[in-house]
Amino acid sequence: MKILLTSLAPFIGGAEVALERLALGLQASGHKVTCALGSNNEVGRRFSEQGVNWVHFPMPFTEKLNLPYYWWAVWRFRRYLKREGFDLVHANDLPSFQFLSAAAKPFRTPRICHHRYIFGSDAIKWLLKFGVEYHVFVSNALRKDLEKAYPPLASQPGEVVYDGLPLPELPNENERLELRQKLNLPGDKVIVLFAGQIIPRKGVQDLIRAWKLLPDKVKQKAHLVIIGDDLAGQGAYRQEMEDLAKELRVKADFRGFQKNVDEWLDAVDIVTVPSHIEPLGNATLEAMAHARPVIGGAVGGIPEMIVDGETGLLVPPKKPEALAEALRSLIVDPLLVKDMGEAARRRCEVVFSLDRHVENMLRVYETVLGL
Repeated sequence: MKILLTSLAPFIGGAEVALERLALGLQASGHKVTCALGSNNEVGRRFSEQGVNWVHFPMPFTEKLNLPYYWWAVWRFRRYLKREGFDLVHANDLPSFQFLSAAAKPFRTPRICHHRYIFGSDAIKWLLKFGVEYHVFVSNALRKDLEKAYPPLASQPGEVVYDGLPLPELPNENERLELRQKLNLPGDKVIVLFAGQIIPRKGVQDLIRAWKLLPDKVKQKAHLVIIGDDLAGQGAYRQEMEDLAKELRVKADFRGFQKNVDEWLDAVDIVTVPSHIEPLGNATLEAMAHARPVIGGAVGGIPEMIVDGETGLLVPPKKPEALAEALRSLIVDPLLVKDMGEAARRRCEVVFSLDRHVENMLRVYETVLGL
């Protein structure tokens, strides 16, 4: 198949990483894949490094003050679609779908819309106004929320397809200790990691407040590391969180944006994803793939990934007290951490591997094409 994937790609986030993985997986399966990106930035540079074929096309919205530019951009993209003759087009996010849908409509090329975020009724209706052949949702929770917000979705063709990721080789204990030295992490502590965007809905403030609540003897056994940044806010919220940690006298080790997340996941013991909103979440899947137990917020798609008490722990969102208790229970029980981590890896292998994701997406493509 010849497949076009699209994304606005304003920065490297979970959606962009998922797009990269899907493109690489489809290519490895023998399909010809191109990613059309609405931004020309670090996302494209990363795709080039990973061997993903991509092109840049501005993807404006149909705003009244912007209509001449919008239709010029659509005409330009439409010429590209006609020249390339894709078998199907697949928007990796709802915002880029409006532009793709308008451009592809005259060719009757099947159009797939991948839903990754929560939107209100008016936004969904507006972004889908040029028509759609098939919907893909990253979790059952997100599908339910979107169909509640916009009931016509419930009668349109679609299904849930979980994201997937390549499963890394797991390090032995000596390799883990070497990584800790490389990353300047203590070798004799239980290391708890938050890795992701540092924005309000990710719950970093709850994690800092929860750490404050831990008994001193528990905190002495552990080390809290926070990697990531507030890319959209140019670091403003990350600085706010650093200030909060100082105010509460919490020893939180902020390391900023890191490209080598795999190394961090291999080096640590426990991962936290205390989100307030999370349709699915790459951070949880990546931690599970590295055999790390995850303490996650019981919201959105997180309970579809974490089996509470088996592969990790679920806690109510915005409840530092509950998060503190979950942290305490794992920090003091290394055997439980090991058992949960191994169970998390097994679940990833069965449900969330990249091979499984590509297999499911190809089944969707065949359904849409009537094969």
